[in-house]
Amino acid sequence: MKNILYVLTITATVIVSCGKKSGTALDIKKAELDSLQTELTTLKKAIAIVKTEIEEMDTTARSNAIAVMALKVNKGAFKNPFQVQGLVESDKNVLVSPEVPGTVTRVMIKEGQRVSRGQIIANLDGSVAGSQIGELENALSLARIAYEKQGRLWKQNIGSEMQYLQAKNQYENLQKSIKTAKTQLGKYTLRSPISGTVDAILVNSGELVGGMANPAVARIVNLSDIKIKANVSEKYIGQIKPGQAVSVKFPSLDLEFTEKVSAVSNVIDVNNRTFVTYIKPTKYISKLRPNLLALITAYDYVDKEAISIPTKLVRNDGTNNFVYTIKSNGSKMNVEKRVIEIEKQFPSETIIKSGLQIGDLVITEGVSSVIVGDEVKLITE
Repeated sequence: MKNILYVLTITATVIVSCGKKSGTALDIKKAELDSLQTELTTLKKAIAIVKTEIEEMDTTARSNAIAVMALKVNKGAFKNPFQVQGLVESDKNVLVSPEVPGTVTRVMIKEGQRVSRGQIIANLDGSVAGSQIGELENALSLARIAYEKQGRLWKQNIGSEMQYLQAKNQYENLQKSIKTAKTQLGKYTLRSPISGTVDAILVNSGELVGGMANPAVARIVNLSDIKIKANVSEKYIGQIKPGQAVSVKFPSLDLEFTEKVSAVSNVIDVNNRTFVTYIKPTKYISKLRPNLLALITAYDYVDKEAISIPTKLVRNDGTNNFVYTIKSNGSKMNVEKRVIEIEKQFPSETIIKSGLQIGDLVITEGVSSVIVGDEVKLITE
């Protein structure tokens, strides 16, 4: 009986002990849960605070802010270009034509051939002129005999002075006639008036030249003496000066380079109100050809330290010119109307005299969707 009671006592003690251990673990877990929930509540509050701060600092996160793009004002060199057309010309671009009509008997040159000044390029039929010279020389021979005879007689006081003078005059006139005839015969031999390259042969042997149908025999060109001639509107007078650098573009050759103005005319053409400007090319001369189109770009306004903005951004309220800028207000950005004073205005750019400072943000895109005071956010696309 005692043993049974002892066993029951031990069993009850064990049961009670196990029950106490289970209750303690549960309490610990509950306490741990309460602690985590408290920490979670604190963390949620901290997250909410950080989110609020992020929204205040990041304008792109605001749904009520209007998206715009802006240009940061800066200072730099500005040049306003204008363009005129010109043509390549050469003073040594010569059509060789005979002084007298004649039939070509022989062409002495080929296209692309280099020729020197005075070199024979073609012969014309001068047989008629040659025959005239033969007749004149025969007459001169007879006139010389008569002149010499009258001279001897005159020295012997035979005959009259008039006979002597007539013989002398006839002799001298025939000499002059022969000289003139030989000069005329020389015109049937065509020579190059310049040194250069044969650009084109315009006739064949046997053709008549010197008339309306075939006035010229060949074209001789010397490209070492080419220039660009442009007629510039008188409104740019004073804007182009000798020695000024300009950009020259040849669209047909896909070439563009910088050259200097070589000469500027002092006279305004009354018919088209332009003055002539010349440019002497120094590059790619071998590629240039007479009458080739050139586009010349010069500048009518230059400022090394200009504050400029696109002209399309400038507005006018009837009294003042202004632009819309972005003003920082703490963590927010709002639209501001900024009155400006214009120094110079061009179709694409406007030079600002006052009203804008370096670093200012001028609204470029979205400006039609905002009014003064609106909150905005900056975007890049």
